[in-house]
Amino acid sequence: MFSMDWLCGQIAFIYAFNKIKPAVVVDKIVETVVDILVPGRGAGESNWFWRNVRSLERDSDRISKELDLRAELRNWDREFPYVHHELILRYFAGFLASALTVAAWGQIRSFFPKRR
Repeated sequence: MFSMDWLCGQIAFIYAFNKIKPAVVVDKIVETVVDILVPGRGAGESNWFWRNVRSLERDSDRISKELDLRAELRNWDREFPYVHHELILRYFAGFLASALTVAAWGQIRSFFPKRR
């Protein structure tokens, strides 16, 4: 009736879908994107005053970029309420867990030849 591949995939999907914490994942993604978009230390930091000024500029750029990204996420959620960004993360985690589980099950099953 049901194959073991299908059953393992379904169990893995359900477990990952319910276990993932989308807020933590979104925070890490936003942090990574901000790190990529906002440049690090640059020239013009020859003394303590300019180092502190540049540090303030960099921190304010990081904060404003993070707020912009989070505002875009809120706009996305308002515009597409049935495709919420946290739901997308849950589905992605579930599909990934299901695919990895089915692949692992197939690999394990290949070690034992079928007996007929």
